[in-house]
Amino acid sequence: MVETRPCLRETMDALGMRLVDELTRVWQYIRLLILISWFHLFKLMGNVIDRREGVIEQHIAKLMSRRILEVLRASVHVEGEEHMRNLEDYAVVANHLSYLDWVVVLAHMPKPVCFIAKRIVVLMPVFGSYMRNRGVLIDRRKHQNARAIIRNASRATEHPLMIFPEGTRSPDGKLQKFKRAGIRTLADEGLKLLPVVLLGTFEALGRDDRAIRYRKHLGLIILPPIDPAELGSAEACRELERVIHETYELRRHEFGGPAQLERLHSRRRRLRTMG
Repeated sequence: MVETRPCLRETMDALGMRLVDELTRVWQYIRLLILISWFHLFKLMGNVIDRREGVIEQHIAKLMSRRILEVLRASVHVEGEEHMRNLEDYAVVANHLSYLDWVVVLAHMPKPVCFIAKRIVVLMPVFGSYMRNRGVLIDRRKHQNARAIIRNASRATEHPLMIFPEGTRSPDGKLQKFKRAGIRTLADEGLKLLPVVLLGTFEALGRDDRAIRYRKHLGLIILPPIDPAELGSAEACRELERVIHETYELRRHEFGGPAQLERLHSRRRRLRTMG
């Protein structure tokens, strides 16, 4: 009987933690659903006015993403914005850790992007309808030629394309080997490749997590562009994968911990003063 009590206590503790996780998840869904519903209403109104250009929808997506991060009490460090100044004819390439990657990119990428993704993402909460209107979607079930779709999109879209070459979210927080077909197609089209490193989003919402963790410090680091015209397409793809992996491993320890909210509030106060 004495031996079973610790086991019973451990079982009750595990059930208690599971219950807390479920209640947190439900509360998050309710708060985010209310928030998203308001923004979705404005998005629908904006699409009536500006469906073709999508400028209103881009702004609403940015505002909604920033509001979601505020609700989650997350802080976001953005670095390397100078690498995008005066940059033309480029595509953005980033690692993929979590569903929160979409939120961070939409909220804090200095310029709008057009995501390349699998069609199944239209079922994703929050951003499915946005992707349906503003994404480049590839349907594997219809055996679509991904390279042809990417090639055509690179010639037609007004916003830079953005691709996650790992193809799926990280299962363990470690970066996976890049699938180079997509980025090779972009390089062959003569586009510069802009590396972006996302950090901390796995710690906030891992692949198997049922609830988002509050108060996490996230990062978006923009690295110098890589020009296939100088290195050749194959070498440019290798260099791109190398710099993203190396930067992630070098800087990973700085993110995923407690949100630096005091620094965030100080920055906002400085911006208000400047304004």
